[in-house]
Amino acid sequence: MNGGGAFLSIDFEDFAHDIKRDLGLWETGPLRGDALWRCYEDINKFLNRHKAKATFFCTGIIAEQMPDLIARIARDDHEVACHYYYHDELRHQTTAEVDDNLQRAKDILQIASGSPVIGFRAPKFRIDKTASDQYRAVERHFQYDSSLCVNNIAAMTCFFSKMQLRKLRVFPIFSGQPLPALPQVKLGGSYMKLLPMRITKRLVQDCQGAGMLPHVYLHPYEFTSKGEFRLSGKERAPLGIKSSAYWALRQHQWHTIGNRSLSTRLDDLFRRLKLQGRLRDHLEQYSYGSHEQTR
Repeated sequence: MNGGGAFLSIDFEDFAHDIKRDLGLWETGPLRGDALWRCYEDINKFLNRHKAKATFFCTGIIAEQMPDLIARIARDDHEVACHYYYHDELRHQTTAEVDDNLQRAKDILQIASGSPVIGFRAPKFRIDKTASDQYRAVERHFQYDSSLCVNNIAAMTCFFSKMQLRKLRVFPIFSGQPLPALPQVKLGGSYMKLLPMRITKRLVQDCQGAGMLPHVYLHPYEFTSKGEFRLSGKERAPLGIKSSAYWALRQHQWHTIGNRSLSTRLDDLFRRLKLQGRLRDHLEQYSYGSHEQTR
């Protein structure tokens, strides 16, 4: 799988909505629709510059509240895939809850997009990988998954042996240690904007050296430097002074540092790597299945 190609996928979620849910500030509420629309337009412009398409892993709550945005993504010929219903961690839920939420999200995404939804990525990549029940639920609903982070082909073989999956394909995200002083780093997300570009390039080289196609993942909030998805002090107030201050700093990390330069960094990266397009179009060529050891 070595070569000059790469994938770009987007975890299309509303950060403000999801972190309020994570922090117990509400169960659900309205989305920041204008910000999501603006970020999508910016992402689509970037893709148009590279004459490319991409896969958008969308939460079901966006399809429910903003079906016109999901329809637009599909109309622009990008792939609409599933990022669960809410941005909840599967590993904290029962298999029955996972099964219900996968079906609920898939149904509403298919209605909004007007097209089949065949791919899934777990929020935060956090799906139970110690037992097979949750992955088998994914296999019941989807043709492929992109929730696994690995740094070599042997890890893929081990994964399929442990999960005992029969037909699910996997598009992995590379996770490596580009420098001895760094922990394991994924190819995408905040790492793309917080770390020097040479680290990203090293990750790409390591990924290719491991025989994997580089697959970069990003989020809408990383394409804006206006802080449109940040929680205000008033919204954080129920957390208490210390916790509110902590989350103010964390939001600065996600919504400010490096955001302005992200598009330039991506342009530089993808001038060297051809964007391959939608994941669904490459199921046989670039994904992994349970009966394969290496490529």
